[in-house]
Amino acid sequence: MSLKSYFLTLISCLLLYVNSVAQQDIVSKSKNEKKVLGGKLIKVSDTLWYRMYNPEQGYFQKANFDKSDPRFMIANEDQTFKFGIGGTIRLVAFADFAGSIPGYDFVTSLIPIPTNNYGQFDIFANYSRLNVKVVGRIKQYPIVAFTEGSFLGANNAFKLRHAYVSFLGLTVGQTWSTFMDLQAAPATIDGEGPNNQIALRHPMIRYTYYYKDKLQAAFAVEMSDLLMEEEYVKPFKIYSQKQHIPDFIAHIKYSGKFGHVQLGALLSMINYGDSAQTKKSVYIPAGGFALSGTFNLWKEARLYYQLDGGKGIATYIQDLSLFGYELLPTLEGNKKVNTVWMYGGYFALQQYWTKKIHSNVVYGITKLETPKGDRELYEQHAPWYYKYGHYFAVNTFWNFYDFANVGIEYVWGEKCNLNNAKGYANRINLLFQYDF
Repeated sequence: MSLKSYFLTLISCLLLYVNSVAQQDIVSKSKNEKKVLGGKLIKVSDTLWYRMYNPEQGYFQKANFDKSDPRFMIANEDQTFKFGIGGTIRLVAFADFAGSIPGYDFVTSLIPIPTNNYGQFDIFANYSRLNVKVVGRIKQYPIVAFTEGSFLGANNAFKLRHAYVSFLGLTVGQTWSTFMDLQAAPATIDGEGPNNQIALRHPMIRYTYYYKDKLQAAFAVEMSDLLMEEEYVKPFKIYSQKQHIPDFIAHIKYSGKFGHVQLGALLSMINYGDSAQTKKSVYIPAGGFALSGTFNLWKEARLYYQLDGGKGIATYIQDLSLFGYELLPTLEGNKKVNTVWMYGGYFALQQYWTKKIHSNVVYGITKLETPKGDRELYEQHAPWYYKYGHYFAVNTFWNFYDFANVGIEYVWGEKCNLNNAKGYANRINLLFQYDF
């Protein structure tokens, strides 16, 4: 859906809403209002009704966890069709000192070495979003269509985040990867989050099975778009290709009073071209695991965590996804390239001081191994090769209004290369966010 279409839809809904509110003083409540689960339905025409958003009901939140609920929705009288529109205005201001990182996100793998001691300041609203959701019904079963975009494209262009349809456990379209555990993601103002977090969206076909609200199992076929670095060290060169085989991902999740735990597994087959002339496809298997979850501690406190590892899964890991580390040159076994181990994790402690104020402490680490037997080759030709990175953040959020939040955050990061050279960065983030 184009940006123009989004705004036309938004304007139409707002006009409909204003018109219906204006009519409330002159219509008969007995004929034009009725109570439904989550609030009142107010009649707009013979076939259309609208409902103001009820934050306690959280109707739309149940179908997609990556957005705030719409403030209102439009529905037909028998509730077989519901339309909602919503979004987020998100303004972030940041200041770097004692080391800076280019860009809006605090990506520790982008920390300059040696440390860039020049500070910087910026204000941006590119993380603002618009979303549209339609909830219909086929017999007694709901069908959900959802699309969302932000302004993170080139030159602030509108960029697709989600676009999918979900029915009877089957999800078709683009949304969060099945390898990710969104419920285990800690709250940060920084859009990147901890450096080892799995956080990405893919086109997919996924089936999810639910058992008694406690057990969930999912299997998906997802299409990843690898950013493959063609030239790593001088003696070797590979040729990037569009991936021929999708990734196969499964997870199982158990939820209880303690919180939840999820175990995910990934299997993929990476292909690349072996020469500039033929670009004959060469296939190398890759895969990994992720263990994540939440754990309720003392009153109003919760632990978030994730541990992951694997070979050739760099595109799934925040700190490594920009550099094409899926395949690296290696002399082991007479192979020109192969997958290498990458692993790490994060944990976060969240504490609610009141119903409206909470704080978070977050730490993450990412480690990338050197191809076995080739350390001297890399030290000679690629001293810039990523070795490990640390991420630390502490923040506080205040939900001063039902639909608005402010926050402050301190973020620190360290990057270390193969030659043990290190760089550091420090950042202060300020947030204002309004959901509608």
